[in-house]
Amino acid sequence: MRNVVLYMSMSLDGFVGSDREHPGMAIPEGAELRQWKLQRISNAGAHLMGRVTYEEMSSFWPQSQDDYAAPMNGIPKLVFSRTLSDAEAAWPVTRVARGDLRTEIAAIKAEPGPDVIVWGGGRLAGALIAADLIDEYRLLVQPLVLGRGQALFDQLPASRHLHLVEAVPFPSGIVVHVYGRSAADEG
Repeated sequence: MRNVVLYMSMSLDGFVGSDREHPGMAIPEGAELRQWKLQRISNAGAHLMGRVTYEEMSSFWPQSQDDYAAPMNGIPKLVFSRTLSDAEAAWPVTRVARGDLRTEIAAIKAEPGPDVIVWGGGRLAGALIAADLIDEYRLLVQPLVLGRGQALFDQLPASRHLHLVEAVPFPSGIVVHVYGRSAADEG
């Protein structure tokens, strides 16, 4: 069974968005982190995202010459949206999911292949977290304190224990914290 893996840049104080700065853009990632991410992104089985993230990425990646462009363009995308039409989903290998979130995630997890990556905004991530549909969190914690903004876990209905898989510091000051489900939650 495939895992659903959330990638999210966040500030040290837990915000994924703010009117002050965007945590994913504030600190240059550096060559080491780029290589770490590229290796993992290239091995993904699918990219999951909401409509807003899809619109941002689909307007950028098809024309990009960046190292990330090949896996972003070539790996299948599943967009969760009730408003995006099939005609608007023109980025190659894209399917729009309009059904129940749990049903769609169960179906993609049951497919053979590598893990799937969740990208982007806090709305889809928050819904997946609240529904307990994330198997692994890869949190790119920036050396940045925002003081206010959109918190990643603000839709969580109850506390949840996680298991630290690894913590990887990079010269940029960014630390990737990888968490999986705790043994108590798996049983």
